[in-house]
Amino acid sequence: MKKTAAWILVLTLALLLCACSSAKEDPNLGVYTGQSGAMGSLSVPVDAAFPGGFSLELKSDGRAALTVNGDEYNVKWSAEGDRLKVEAADTVMSGTIGSGTIVLENVLGSGVDLTLKKSD
Repeated sequence: MKKTAAWILVLTLALLLCACSSAKEDPNLGVYTGQSGAMGSLSVPVDAAFPGGFSLELKSDGRAALTVNGDEYNVKWSAEGDRLKVEAADTVMSGTIGSGTIVLENVLGSGVDLTLKKSD
């Protein structure tokens, strides 16, 4: 009887520990800083177009912070495979994400693709 009770206690504790372990964190979460903008074969540093910087912080639960020239905006993001979508009030930007790099394509219909790199 004591052995059975001890085993039940051990199994209960093991189940509790498994249930309390944190879920695997999304590897896409983090701060991405603008590196360059490209249109066709022309490429320029992001700070040439955005002197105050351009960054995107992907947070959990689909929340994000977009910073453009020092102004911060709360936006939403989602990813399906390597495709990324960033949504503000009436603006949608899409692109690719993977290996610590985001490429936002045709930003605001300008024809410019912005490359952002994840900060360590």
